[in-house]
Amino acid sequence: MDLLALLRKESITVRRNLGLILVLLVVLPGGIVAGTAVFEQTIPRDVPVGVVAEGDATDDDVAIAEAGLVAFATPLEYDSSADAREALQREEVYLVVSVPSDVMVEGNEANVTIVSDHAFVPFEEPVNESIGLAESEFDQAVPADVSVDHERVGEPRSLSEFLVPTGLFAFVTLYALVYLPYQVRSERLVLDRLQTESRLETVVASKLLFYGGALIVPAAVVAVVTTWLGYDVAVLSPATLAVLGLTFWYLAAIGLAVLFVLGLRQSALFVNLGLALAVFGLSSLVYPVGFFSTSQRTIARALPTHYSAVTTRSTMLRDTSASLYADYLLWLVATALVSLVVLKLALVVYQRRR
Repeated sequence: MDLLALLRKESITVRRNLGLILVLLVVLPGGIVAGTAVFEQTIPRDVPVGVVAEGDATDDDVAIAEAGLVAFATPLEYDSSADAREALQREEVYLVVSVPSDVMVEGNEANVTIVSDHAFVPFEEPVNESIGLAESEFDQAVPADVSVDHERVGEPRSLSEFLVPTGLFAFVTLYALVYLPYQVRSERLVLDRLQTESRLETVVASKLLFYGGALIVPAAVVAVVTTWLGYDVAVLSPATLAVLGLTFWYLAAIGLAVLFVLGLRQSALFVNLGLALAVFGLSSLVYPVGFFSTSQRTIARALPTHYSAVTTRSTMLRDTSASLYADYLLWLVATALVSLVVLKLALVVYQRRR
């Protein structure tokens, strides 16, 4: 074949794989460039911030303090400092502001304490910017002379340590949503033969169990590498492995459900890749919820993947009991059960179409 004929052949191949070509040549480059824009923003838009009244602080004191925060945050009141700090560890809020009782006394020197968590490394620079903005807003809003103290809780972490749980979560997402469906689709020619020896549900269950159990291998590799690098990250703790397992099972069930509903066609892999990209973009994996917009906060809080990411990060970086995240874990268990039901229905649809 001459060069022109070969080029014509390649153009035909492109038309047959148009979805993949669009993802590789349009969506990914555009997403990469658009993603760089997030680093230009240093002041959050609408992150949740806990507010606590100290001593004899009145409702008016708290209300005035909250007015100074609305430029970049949504204030949430807590009854005690302990409750607010617990919410900080659960990433329900990303700052805790303690309001003193003398902010309404003209000429008084009032000291406001703002608490942040060392574990949330990417938020450190925005926190410093936000504290300066908050101090300026307080000075304008209250008659007292306000100074702001910044307190950090938890063990200091590097950005590299912070990114370990984020990277591990991203790996599990791709492993569950893309690799496992790809592996099942590659065996589509033998699925009919396997169904003569066993039920399709049993075959799929065996794959979920096998590949879910195989997660211990990459987790162990990450543990070895992080130890070698000197990172203090609890990769192999029971709580971390439980969260990773639950995350794999509900994402894998969703990915396989898409695969079987679409009849094991190649387009299902593109759909699952799109779902994986949506998880990365909408789950607030690196920045706090509400950092970019209120709608981003609402979407992230509605996704189980957000709670998977938070719990994975917390079990690996924070020295806290897993009971602190019990409701998050229950939410993940419920999501896994619902996803398995959806997968069962998808298998029924697939079998009826054959």
